[in-house]
Amino acid sequence: MRAYVNQSRDYGSLVRSRRRRSPDMPPKWRDLADAIAAKISSGEYAPGDRLPKIEELVLQRKGSKTTVHAAYKALEAEGLVTSSRGHGTVVRERATLATASEREERSRLTGSSWRAGERSDSHMAGIVSAPEDVAEALGISPGEPVLRRSRTYRDEHTGAVISHSTSWIPAEIAEELPELLMGKRLSGGTSIDLITRHTGRPVARRFSSMWARITTPADAAPLEIPEDTQAAVIVMTVRVVDSSGATIEYGIDVGGPGRRWTKEEVTR
Repeated sequence: MRAYVNQSRDYGSLVRSRRRRSPDMPPKWRDLADAIAAKISSGEYAPGDRLPKIEELVLQRKGSKTTVHAAYKALEAEGLVTSSRGHGTVVRERATLATASEREERSRLTGSSWRAGERSDSHMAGIVSAPEDVAEALGISPGEPVLRRSRTYRDEHTGAVISHSTSWIPAEIAEELPELLMGKRLSGGTSIDLITRHTGRPVARRFSSMWARITTPADAAPLEIPEDTQAAVIVMTVRVVDSSGATIEYGIDVGGPGRRWTKEEVTR
């Protein structure tokens, strides 16, 4: 009888040991936080939605009260939700897209093209061969040298990509303004600001367009999404023409999945 009891205890210990999480596995609260973050990213939980109460998730066997509380605190620290007494935990509004002309106007009025709550990084610049669509916009032949400047706009709270922006500029302008070839954020305003100050010819017209499309594998790196992602994104282009009739820049912005465009008016 005693041997039987010992065997039972040994078996119970074995079962409990198998249930223990590997030291290499993330804690349960991290798993839960990631699962909720995925629902926020997909739109299942939209901005303004209130997340389930902690007690509800405990009853759904999502974890203990401590686990759920830790997951919610992590989501708040990552800028995805806000928590307050009496209102619960609510999904934050996501940063929206801005057009190139809005950024240019904001830069002129405030000295920065960034919206509140965003930043830019991954600045790159270099002379490349013009793709067909860029060549057509700039009025040159495909394959001719052209300056390509790119950057990534992010939500400063979450680090998530708001949009990936590319500026295509005639090579002869880059030769006159070598600072445009530097892979860093410009200190004297936007590239349009620098070009118009250098030439003395202001912007006369902008030809803008906007449409939606489904992501392709080529979007994976710039938007920091899996290659097999199939999500709707907004694409915005603008061709900038100065007072002489010359196209001085062609810009392409691709928004992150789920990002929308809203018009922003900046006043003095």
